[in-house]
Amino acid sequence: MPRTRKQTVNVVADVKVPQVLITRQQYVQDIKVRWEIHQYEVNKLVEDVRNLTQTVAPYVKNALDFLNEKYQQVSAKYATN
Repeated sequence: MPRTRKQTVNVVADVKVPQVLITRQQYVQDIKVRWEIHQYEVNKLVEDVRNLTQTVAPYVKNALDFLNEKYQQVSAKYATN
């Protein structure tokens, strides 16, 4: 059975312009409050990342020192042969 194209439906939406829910001054105040919240959250994120790096840094340093030590041992072994 061959496929057939369906008929398009004409939909006419009755769009109504919404009434003003808040005033311009309330809107500006809302933006200011949201910006303050955003700034607070970003500052907390920076603190968390700083704490994470301070916590993880010694482990990374130990791992890199260990790998460097092993690399020096292998390099010395193959350099003498």
